[in-house]
Amino acid sequence: MMGDTSIRVSKEAKDRLDLYKREGESYEDVILRLTERDRWAGFGILSETESETRTGMDEMRERMQARMAERGHREDEC
Repeated sequence: MMGDTSIRVSKEAKDRLDLYKREGESYEDVILRLTERDRWAGFGILSETESETRTGMDEMRERMQARMAERGHREDEC
């Protein structure tokens, strides 16, 4: 069994991870998904057909833009 290790990251690094974080995912899940040997395996948007892949990419782009807008709105409140 592997033990847990804590790591510190800057706010910028955390913000970047947040862009890729899916609902219900831990930061560990994000890191493991993004560091798969197969570069595209972790993104979960590539499909059998080009239209399905495009739909997945569009959805990911919309989620990232919404998170960035939300984060910008929260920073404006501070």
